Amino acid sequence: MSQPDLESVSVPSVLVKKPQMNVYTVMLIVALLSLLLACLFLYLEIREYGGWGVVKGRIAAVTAPMLDLARSTWV
Repeated sequence: MSQPDLESVSVPSVLVKKPQMNVYTVMLIVALLSLLLACLFLYLEIREYGGWGVVKGRIAAVTAPMLDLARSTWV
């Protein structure tokens, strides 16, 4: 009996296997695209209102109504 030629046998290994595209890879790509799209929309929304730290329009002070405890009514 002769010995088998080990050089001709192709043994699949981790280094030569092509990574498989499975459902988790697709979900990762969808999540990445969703985050990038959300960042784009946030940037466009901020630009619509004048940029970073800029407020358009009049700024009015807002105070909450106070409760008068002696009469239990709102002031």
